[in-house]
Amino acid sequence: MTGAGFTRRSEAAWAALTSCLARAPGRQVVVKDGPRRGASLAALWPFGQVLAAAAAAVPLGLVDLDTTVAPLLHAMERYRSAHGYGPFPGDHTRYYDDNAWIALDLLQLAAVTGDERYETAAAELFEFLEEGEAGDGGVRWMEGQTSRHTCSTGPAAQVALRLFLSSGERRYLDFGLRQMRFLDERLRDDAGLYRDNVGGDDEVEPTIWSYNQGTPIGAAALLARVGAGDDWLEHAIRVARAADAHFAADDGWWRQPPVFNAIHFRNVLALLAQVPDDDLLLTIDRYLDRVWTEARQPETGLFVDGGIGSYDGRPTIDQAGLAQLFAFRIWPPEHWRDIC
Repeated sequence: MTGAGFTRRSEAAWAALTSCLARAPGRQVVVKDGPRRGASLAALWPFGQVLAAAAAAVPLGLVDLDTTVAPLLHAMERYRSAHGYGPFPGDHTRYYDDNAWIALDLLQLAAVTGDERYETAAAELFEFLEEGEAGDGGVRWMEGQTSRHTCSTGPAAQVALRLFLSSGERRYLDFGLRQMRFLDERLRDDAGLYRDNVGGDDEVEPTIWSYNQGTPIGAAALLARVGAGDDWLEHAIRVARAADAHFAADDGWWRQPPVFNAIHFRNVLALLAQVPDDDLLLTIDRYLDRVWTEARQPETGLFVDGGIGSYDGRPTIDQAGLAQLFAFRIWPPEHWRDIC
């Protein structure tokens, strides 16, 4: 695939995603769960993935900060609940994983724009994420519950380590290290893969999802960047290769929700900026080729055909994930390390 080919696909992926957006009065953008007609308002989790897709597309000139990013950030305030965000406007039961993804989006915007206000907003959101840490490690999934999930602990660690990179504040590094120790000690299985969560009864839910491999890979790559030891790169490579072997079997990549794969693969790209690996990159490209040739619906441009996996049967979140991945694949490899 040439650079021009990736660019064409990225443009098309973003254009189809905009069918899931609607303009409200003024500058606000409303994110829907699917194409405009009859679709319901998206929850914060898919909303954040749309914001991530926009951030990924900014350096490519596909998205304008004033006409797309600023209205999305304005709309996100409808989800605001004290010093975090709720799953829907007016719903104040806050999820730590949702807020970690939003903090990562803000850090991505800071990286692509150089605007420190986005990083300041992410640091403020980290104060909420800190409240979710359990006494013996791990970040809880949501307020009022005790289960600690890879999907909340991994991205929260990444937020902390990204903040440490720019600030040098030791508490961020310590937080990131604690979360990685928890993941490795409590949720990593004998195959080297991360299971879903530890419940309040201390029972481990063993399901292996692709995105739950990606965030520890990204966190390990960040630990290597901050000088916490070269063994973190070896750790990340081992997890990436174990995931590659696991999901290559029984058409596993294809059956995973595309947004989960997008999170995994973008973290693999961040790792490959430090340790190139042609086999891991080939897995990403083969997946994207299949998405384009088998999953793209000709009349809408949405990636919903060919038996591809789905997060919830609604196209917005998976389209947003794939739009990110197509965009990141165009980024110069030396910039991939800023993805996670």
